[in-house]
Amino acid sequence: MLDFQNQTLNISHLPRFENVKGYPVDKAYLKVLRILYAFWALFIFSGLFLLDFFVGLPALAFYPILGFVVVLFSLIILDIELGFHRRQFGIRDKDLIFQKGFFVFRQTIVPYKRIQHVEVKQGLVFKAFKIYTLKVYTAGSSTGDLSIAGLNHNDADKLKAQILKVADLDDN
Repeated sequence: MLDFQNQTLNISHLPRFENVKGYPVDKAYLKVLRILYAFWALFIFSGLFLLDFFVGLPALAFYPILGFVVVLFSLIILDIELGFHRRQFGIRDKDLIFQKGFFVFRQTIVPYKRIQHVEVKQGLVFKAFKIYTLKVYTAGSSTGDLSIAGLNHNDADKLKAQILKVADLDDN
């Protein structure tokens, strides 16, 4: 019979990922976020006012909807502005770390050995500001497990090269 062992680990001996030096995303990404959310706010507010103009929503429906949209966009703007300095990525020997958020803080750690594909992409607005998104895919996910948006070209290429080298994906 196979001798199975599953040892208990002492939590105080585990490595601390909080001690990883974080690298901030490019400050131009903050401008992109502002532009994108200003566009969406303009689009939604215009649609709401056009709906009211053509359909004639009663005040009892229009003002609560308007208030909800104003509060929602205010919270989104606060999250972007106050949480932008927390958007950082870190690199270790065996994994990649990314953190973001103000109201809902998220820290994602992806081990290199789980990575199956990595891509660098650039959307239309991103092109104007010369920033990129690094997308990391692991097994079982079709949408990507980690997206680091707001990288300059140099950082995006360095991160991709590091992942390809360590995760041994450059042979594929």
